[in-house]
Amino acid sequence: MKIYFALTAFAFCLTVNAQQTVTDITFYERVIIEAGVKVPVGNLADIIGPSPELGLWYRTRMPNNDMIDAGFSLYMPTNSREFDYKDGTEVYKVKPAGVSGMVGVRIDKLYILRGVHCKKSLEWSTTGGYAFFMYNDKQFESGNGRTGNTAHTHAKALSTFQVGQGLKYTINNMGIQLHYNYTPYGLFSDHVPGNFGSHSFTLGLFYKQ
Repeated sequence: MKIYFALTAFAFCLTVNAQQTVTDITFYERVIIEAGVKVPVGNLADIIGPSPELGLWYRTRMPNNDMIDAGFSLYMPTNSREFDYKDGTEVYKVKPAGVSGMVGVRIDKLYILRGVHCKKSLEWSTTGGYAFFMYNDKQFESGNGRTGNTAHTHAKALSTFQVGQGLKYTINNMGIQLHYNYTPYGLFSDHVPGNFGSHSFTLGLFYKQ
């Protein structure tokens, strides 16, 4: 009888432990919503000012507590200023317009921190993806060249890649983040110089669900 109870207790412990293991592996926050500000630095700060930024990411777990996120972030440039734009042999001024951003993936290294009353974690993120910068190109009135009156404008985009790294600190489902972004807008375009502006920081809050 004692052996029966001992085996029953042992089986119960194994079941509880297995349930905990499955819970730890299977159930985690998969959707991340971000809100913050994109702060340009260097030459990019001469073209746009600190701008509101939103992000949406879907998370999948990898081995060793690593995570991979797929999603996008968008920002709307504020305090935007005209910059030199080259079309053939002529140079004229255009201005940022609309919404710019990036689409890509992030690999996150997750570090669980000890907490008595809440769940805490720290993440080191590496980001890579496609980035675009929207602007209004000009079409001038016929016969007036690039110095004539503007007939209308066309929405266009500079295309490049974006890479970056950053940190996230999470308490339960909410946290703060700081990311550095390298986005060489002038690298693949003949319309703007190579020193157009490539550097920015993202500072903001996020919510995991």
